[in-house]
Amino acid sequence: MIKIMAAAGILSLVTGGANAVAVACMASACGAQSYEEIDLTSNCQYKTSTCYGNNKVYSCMKCPTGYTRTEKTTERLTDCMNEAIFYTCKEDCNGCSNCASDADWSAAGTGYMKKTTRTCNCNTCYETVAYQCAVGYYGASTNGTSGCTRCPSSGGVYGTSAAGSTAITSCHIPANTAMTDDVGTYTFTSDCYYTN
Repeated sequence: MIKIMAAAGILSLVTGGANAVAVACMASACGAQSYEEIDLTSNCQYKTSTCYGNNKVYSCMKCPTGYTRTEKTTERLTDCMNEAIFYTCKEDCNGCSNCASDADWSAAGTGYMKKTTRTCNCNTCYETVAYQCAVGYYGASTNGTSGCTRCPSSGGVYGTSAAGSTAITSCHIPANTAMTDDVGTYTFTSDCYYTN
């Protein structure tokens, strides 16, 4: 990491390494020559620029409401191999309201369920929605509208499955369910699972 000390308009180099060049950059007014612009002053209302060698570095003089003026350093100055101090605007973080994640899965249409995870970053609440198949369905879904299939039926009765089941082998006819076919009415003595 390269660091500098700023005093009386001079940036003094503090660095190391085999290829390091110890050059002090003098702050100056920007003339007619072409400069590499280093502008990291996002959210700034008013900024000024100072040139160091062939680098034009911008610094924020006034921040909008909700932001605080903060001292930073540039990532690098190409011709001087050092950094320059400047000011930018940092957003004041007050947290987010109504940004709690869902505690449980909820219905998201026939055969689908969803659960929303929310995270607060400074003042912005970000949401991520996950989907799964509902009870009696199997498969996987990324959008809550496709990917889940109803468990097949047997003897006029649809099979069931636990929420979140991904394979047909999770579908089953529960024990003691009355079923009817050409022979007559019967029940299974235990859960009867489907196979592939």
